[in-house]
Amino acid sequence: MQHTDSSFTGTHGTRIVYDRWSPDGDPTAVVLLAHGFGEHARRYDHVVEKLTGEGFVVYTPDHRGHGRSGGKRVHLRELSEFTDDIDTLMDIAQSENPDLPTVLIGHSMGGAISLAYALDHQDRLSALVLSGTAVVVSSGTPKVVVELGKLIGRYLPDVPVQKLDSKSVSRDPSVVAAYDHDPLVHHGLVPAGIARVLVLNEESVPNRLPGLMLPVLILHGSDDALADPSGARIIADRAGSDDVTLKLYDGLFHEVFNEPEKDQVLDDLVAWLRPRVGS
Repeated sequence: MQHTDSSFTGTHGTRIVYDRWSPDGDPTAVVLLAHGFGEHARRYDHVVEKLTGEGFVVYTPDHRGHGRSGGKRVHLRELSEFTDDIDTLMDIAQSENPDLPTVLIGHSMGGAISLAYALDHQDRLSALVLSGTAVVVSSGTPKVVVELGKLIGRYLPDVPVQKLDSKSVSRDPSVVAAYDHDPLVHHGLVPAGIARVLVLNEESVPNRLPGLMLPVLILHGSDDALADPSGARIIADRAGSDDVTLKLYDGLFHEVFNEPEKDQVLDDLVAWLRPRVGS
């Protein structure tokens, strides 16, 4: 595969860095992959390798405030800042690959971003893949705490509010060690601004799901402690599409693409994509 990295000017003038990965031959489909909170696109190189091997051209951005992109670290006020950047990259990817089907893949927070984007821009997509999607994020939290958090997130978005346990990322110790020592990963707490946006998304998405008519693949670990698996079931149960596949992997943690069973997960992903956007 061939690799280039580039950038564009996103919302509020923020520089957004992205990678473009091309197969050796002519591409048969476009994939845009959105990473999760605090991480960056280059953690998905093995996923990209699998997809380019299938003839897909893959675009992987670092979200604003993440990885190599500009902006204050993990700062956010509105989800539209993320989705608008995705739309700009979609313009680039589709202009470079006219008439090819386009797939959006999102993991965790990137899954929430991708789902929100798909609900607003279904005409731009041929399929949607969601991994460990952060749809249910307030489970077990008292309502008064949730409401207070939303208020803080609106006016003080950079206040740290939640600690994520890196050991919940994967059952593979080498993955956790690499995550913990990756200088491009944000190792601090989740700030109130992002927490607020994800809660607002949790409140609005269920009622919008009947309007989701795209083919959808939902991948989730049953033992995911960072994104409640009930969110995957909500998407599967309420999406209006007649082409929805839910794969709930028994015993797997949050990053199903980085679990010891990752080869099976990637095979499942490719097997699902082939009849929908493959050659």
